[in-house]
Amino acid sequence: MPRVHLPPRMAPENTEQAPSLRTKPTEGVDFEPHPELLMAARRGDWRQLERLLGQKDDAAAAPPPAPVRPARHDVIVHIEEAVNVESASTVTSADAVTVARDSVLHVVASRGDAHEFLKSATVIYDRARHLLDARNGNGDTPLHCAARAGWGGMVAHLVGLARGAENGGGGGDDEKVKAMLRMQNEQGETVLHEAVRLGSGDMVGRLMSEDPHLARVPPADGASPLYLAVSLEHDDIARQLYQNDKGLSYSGPDGRNALHVAALKGKETIKMLLEWNKDLIRQADRSSRSTPLHFAASWGEHEVISLLLDADQSAAYQPDIDRSFPIHVAAYANKVKAVSVLLDGRRDCAELRDANGRTFLHVAVLEESQSVVTYASNLQSKKFASSVMNMQDKDGNTALHLAIQMGNMWIFSPLMKNHEVKLNLRNNKGQTPLDLSWITTPAGVHYGLNPRIMIHRLLQDAGAKNGTFRCDHFHKEHIVLLDPKEEAQKITDSTQTIGIGSVLIATVAFTAAFALPGGYRADDHPNGGTPTLARHYAFDVFIIANTLAFICACLSITSLMYAGVTTVDIRTRMISFVISVTFMAGSARSLGAAFVFGLYVVLATVARTTAIASCAITALALVDAVWAFSMVANGELMLLKRLGVRAWWRLPWAILLTFLSQFWPYIVIAGVLIFYKVDRVH
Repeated sequence: MPRVHLPPRMAPENTEQAPSLRTKPTEGVDFEPHPELLMAARRGDWRQLERLLGQKDDAAAAPPPAPVRPARHDVIVHIEEAVNVESASTVTSADAVTVARDSVLHVVASRGDAHEFLKSATVIYDRARHLLDARNGNGDTPLHCAARAGWGGMVAHLVGLARGAENGGGGGDDEKVKAMLRMQNEQGETVLHEAVRLGSGDMVGRLMSEDPHLARVPPADGASPLYLAVSLEHDDIARQLYQNDKGLSYSGPDGRNALHVAALKGKETIKMLLEWNKDLIRQADRSSRSTPLHFAASWGEHEVISLLLDADQSAAYQPDIDRSFPIHVAAYANKVKAVSVLLDGRRDCAELRDANGRTFLHVAVLEESQSVVTYASNLQSKKFASSVMNMQDKDGNTALHLAIQMGNMWIFSPLMKNHEVKLNLRNNKGQTPLDLSWITTPAGVHYGLNPRIMIHRLLQDAGAKNGTFRCDHFHKEHIVLLDPKEEAQKITDSTQTIGIGSVLIATVAFTAAFALPGGYRADDHPNGGTPTLARHYAFDVFIIANTLAFICACLSITSLMYAGVTTVDIRTRMISFVISVTFMAGSARSLGAAFVFGLYVVLATVARTTAIASCAITALALVDAVWAFSMVANGELMLLKRLGVRAWWRLPWAILLTFLSQFWPYIVIAGVLIFYKVDRVH
């Protein structure tokens, strides 16, 4: 065998540090395919490999021939000719057999650990030793490829080759083995990372026996093997790593550590890591300065939060880069159980402020975290409520100010129910909550249950006061005036939808009036041509409801015509639009009643049960009114809670008015029917 000329290499000065492997392959180098060599490597045909690689040695001894394309079975693969000091650690174009710059040894290492593949690796190594630690396009060495594929025998074989590389196979070169094991690919991972990812305890044990400190690579600024094991929930592998080297690296990407990722995995992993190193709790990542407790709080892992706080209470008082504490993070994510755990025994955490001077309650209101706001508002401690509920941020806004700005009734309501929430505190602009509600009240056409309208009305009813200013000055400075052009465009856009609905209802009602359920009596009948189901109670209701639906639809169309005409002044158009919407809703409810009673009168005589069931199912269409009732009832119950018995009369009155506004067509139908029946009796 000809002598192999290896490029000179320097032993690493610090065996604890991985060699620098960040040099990428040279861009733009032509790739010369070697199909026969690649096929032999993939099949583990060591004899063919020996023949193909041996031809190179013969060619190296002879004068270079003129360039001639070799015959099919005379492939000459030049492996060592391109090797130099600069490219020794990288697979060159002359060595590459795949577009990913895999050398023939990379291919063999990833294919298996049977005898033929081990023999092939030896053949390749004997003729091209520099390929043992050469990196492909991804920075992977053959050892990476073997470990990734799970070939433990190949991993052991390559390690054995490395140990005997410079002493003729005599063994004992531990430093070379360690240097190869610690080589990192482009992702900063060693062969141990591949073994951990595979979940192979045997391979991990074998690698750690070769280099007990391998789990310390990378020492920082990258995902350590332990971090990877924890993130993949390989707790047994994590324990194995720690048992082999108690000084292993806990590092993760972006300055995180294994406890950051464990905070999202479960209690047992947390307990394990805390037993090994409690200092991990206070370590923050680089980009956001977030601790493991911040991570756990963001996902609401309340059991994990308890474990972390039991290990170190001060973690609850460590802010991130935005000066947000874990309780702010939990409030942002609407994790009420996490907030509860953080406040348990640490009520002062509620007063912690972020960079904007906001408490967790401010954050919860701004992010519309309803559960957290409700929880905070229901805390029974009067001292807590009076101090936290009225705290002001840098702009002087309390949680109530922010709730009004957000215009969310379900956030505003629990705050108003708390007696300790003050209604007349001013922010830095001198504005009280009532002032803010006035500013945010929309101008122009709006529906009656608009949350901002309701908030303004409820504040007035609760006795809230305005700030100290002249009303006219405040109005000129803050109140948005009606924009006729914008309002006209809003009405124009809405009339199309309402107009289509009204026309459809009118058409259906008109058709139903001349295609009555049950048909008509024959001409030879004394009352020929009259409806067969006349004088039935349900039929009478059908006729009245259908008539009302047609009338309301026609009135809606007429009002909509005025609303859509640009020559009409804007305020008349606004009034006409509201009238149109009202009649549109009435026509829809009337048509629903006509459908129910028409269906009943047809089926009642032959399938009464089916008729009743069908009517009951159809009546579910009325559930749309539940939303209106819930909004009104919530507001009135809020006032009842805040004002006490003084507001007891408001709830039934509000429910009655809501009922009338939602179901007035049914009242009209019932009234006409009663009048008709009474008139018939008399």
